[in-house]
Amino acid sequence: MGKIALQSLQKSRIPHLALSISTKRASAQSKSRCLNQQNTLPLSSRCYNSLSRRIAKGSENLDGSKTSFRRHASTTSRPGPTLPASQPQSHPQHKPRPTLAQRASAEEVLRQRRAIDARKRIHMSSNTYFWICSLFGFALSTYIVYTYMSYSRSLKEYEGLDLPQNADVSSRWLDKSRQFDDEVELSEKFMGLRNLREHLCREARGNVLEVSAGTGRNMGLYRLDPMLVREEKKVKSLVFNDLSEIMLLQAQKKFEEAQEKIAEEKRSFSGPVQFVVGDASERTLIQRPEGGFDTIVQTMGICSETNPVAFLKRLAELCRQPGEKSTGMDVKVIEKEAQERLEDLQKTKDYGAAEPEQEGEQLDALIVEAGGDLGGKILLLEHGRSTLGVVNRILDNGAKMHADHYGCWWNKDIEQVVKDSGLIVERKRRYHFGTTYEYVLRPRPRSKPDEREVLTSQSEIEGAVVDLSEGVKAKSWGSGWFSRG
Repeated sequence: MGKIALQSLQKSRIPHLALSISTKRASAQSKSRCLNQQNTLPLSSRCYNSLSRRIAKGSENLDGSKTSFRRHASTTSRPGPTLPASQPQSHPQHKPRPTLAQRASAEEVLRQRRAIDARKRIHMSSNTYFWICSLFGFALSTYIVYTYMSYSRSLKEYEGLDLPQNADVSSRWLDKSRQFDDEVELSEKFMGLRNLREHLCREARGNVLEVSAGTGRNMGLYRLDPMLVREEKKVKSLVFNDLSEIMLLQAQKKFEEAQEKIAEEKRSFSGPVQFVVGDASERTLIQRPEGGFDTIVQTMGICSETNPVAFLKRLAELCRQPGEKSTGMDVKVIEKEAQERLEDLQKTKDYGAAEPEQEGEQLDALIVEAGGDLGGKILLLEHGRSTLGVVNRILDNGAKMHADHYGCWWNKDIEQVVKDSGLIVERKRRYHFGTTYEYVLRPRPRSKPDEREVLTSQSEIEGAVVDLSEGVKAKSWGSGWFSRG
């Protein structure tokens, strides 16, 4: 092949072209001779030769030492790119497992770190609580000091006021500019008096009389919905009474608004409703229905009465007497309740219960005497003297101030008033250091009615009946909606 190349170079005018052509011809001739030789070799030799050629070709490409002829005029070969030498891979070595001692020490370190973090959190939270409690204590002490100073200054102002204990202060309710509900709303919410009112009013049934109704703070607490109340718990008629015409007008407005909201659903109260202005202790003011009132409700009214004992005695006369037939309740319901009372009393005697108190003995004697029928209920919710001497001193010192502003004496002894009235105490509870009283009273049975009382009841004028479901403007106990007794 070298000779052929030299001859072509000598004959050719363009040496480099001749060299290129001669090289291609020589390579083609050498390939053909190699193929002929491979065809004559056995199959195993051919496979080995092809594999060796592939390995050689790969090594030449990696080293970059093989030269290649190009079609351009330059005959110099360029070196191929050099690759970094491959490093042998190192297999990862497994760490030895920690011993029990090492694990225990690691857990101890973690425990110490957690304890340190917990102490830091407690320290931060204690600082937060300290500042919160300090601010709250400062605000509370400031409020107490301010209240005490205002209270002391008010007491000095009212020392010279000529207002004897239990004097008539009803004129304080005649001011039309005052918003009575707003003045007592906050204190009643704070003391939870609405819940006590509701619990008491839910016991009302039959013919109901509410005296000292005021602005009607009990209006939405009665069970008047005929669709939600059982027959034996229903209210048949309502009579509202108060000494203040201004307050009773507000109560009547509340009742009408409440009935208008449910009138379209046919759930409004369909019984007779009366509003009476005047002193309920007067015999000619409120007419006693046939069979008396099954329930009489009185909330926060005795504190404003000048003669509370006579007031309670009059309520006992208006109430249904033990054994008297009711016109506002089903007779079967009354007989069933009377039988249950007798059975409970007999069980108590049979089991040999502890000796009852004097009031309990009076109630048991009343049950036996009346055949189990205790008559109507008088439900009282009042405020008065406390069971603590410190609270009583505060009430006594501020009695004039409170009576002059709110028109009630908040230091009356309600317990003594109930005892003097002669009524039978069925239930008694006290709240707020003993200043709030809850009573369920029963009238004491009388053997024969007084002739004077019978003549008085016959001469009483029958009042008009108001049916708000028909929307008719009522006639009064004299003229208009209201009249004074």
